[in-house]
Amino acid sequence: MPVRRTLSMIRLSKSTDYALMALADLALLPEGQTVSARRVAASHNLPPELAAKVLQGLKKSGIVETRQGIRGGYRLARPPEEIPITDVIESVEGPLALVECMLDDAACSLTSTCCVRTPLTRVHERVLATLADLTLAQIVADADLPVARASGPQLPVLQ
Repeated sequence: MPVRRTLSMIRLSKSTDYALMALADLALLPEGQTVSARRVAASHNLPPELAAKVLQGLKKSGIVETRQGIRGGYRLARPPEEIPITDVIESVEGPLALVECMLDDAACSLTSTCCVRTPLTRVHERVLATLADLTLAQIVADADLPVARASGPQLPVLQ
């Protein structure tokens, strides 16, 4: 009788999903305009505190910037074509690795006898290269956005 195994996969956290959704909204803003974390949260039915936390992390990583004041808010720090998805993922998740030893040799006691590290390193490098080649602009272009949002943001924007 065959052994049934559970499916295992590489996973990104919900926070990364939320970051990509927020960045898609910012990518659709007319140049120079900003939007508040509260409005980004409302457009995706997220708790405002969570949207603010994600956007603050993206700010700390230099992916978004803020403008203070009554018409303040968030906007992309650079064009969406210049934001690789690896930057977004690492901003939220930290360094990317398929297995822990790719980040820290000391994390595994089997490093000296491991026979799969080299092939896994090749896979790791291909995954990183693929993600590095994918930009926010491509994500937005391929996104399943309602027609109204694809032609411009549904969110009231602040100038």
